[in-house]
Amino acid sequence: MKKLSALSSLIELVKKDLKVETRSKASFYQMAIFALTTAFLFSLSIDTERFFSQIILLIILFTAIAGSSASILREFDLETIEGLKASPLTTSQIMIAKLLSNLILVLTLATFIFPICYAIFNLEGDFLLTFAVLAIVILPISSAITLLSPLSAYSRSRETLLFAMLFPVIFPVLMPAVNSLNLAYSGFLDSMGLLFIISYTGVIWSISLLLSEYVL
Repeated sequence: MKKLSALSSLIELVKKDLKVETRSKASFYQMAIFALTTAFLFSLSIDTERFFSQIILLIILFTAIAGSSASILREFDLETIEGLKASPLTTSQIMIAKLLSNLILVLTLATFIFPICYAIFNLEGDFLLTFAVLAIVILPISSAITLLSPLSAYSRSRETLLFAMLFPVIFPVLMPAVNSLNLAYSGFLDSMGLLFIISYTGVIWSISLLLSEYVL
């Protein structure tokens, strides 16, 4: 019964985070406008088909930093994080809820942004396979942002600090991510690269749960 109660509380926390993000439509629109403006500028300046993987990763990375970090930082800004820690949920369960809600948020943004970028760049590669690979690539990016966001909560320039901490953490997956996206665009699946990305995501989740008591 306790496990069922904890699971239901965890699900409710995920629902709460998603409801907050849904109600704060301005934030979602700002991220979408930023992503589309960046995509449009890239389409005018460089060979977008050649550098498509790098461009879409860059767009997703910056929009994820703006979007994913908000749900945790909001808890610190409004001082509701102490209320969550006083709930029946453990810090590990709170971290899992944040990891899941932020992952859903970034995947939702990617679902909105990716097809429009594809059209703006006038691409002709394998759309579905490329998007499926992008969804896997998003896993470590969103997870790392969720883990590191609390560490920058009390900094005045927390976005800059977050990016500085984030880069060395996600650096190992950048090359496999670019290679996997390039191959997916050509209609091939880089199984070894994707396996490494998924495994690395598991490492980030494990570290997040181990350190949840100290970062939250």
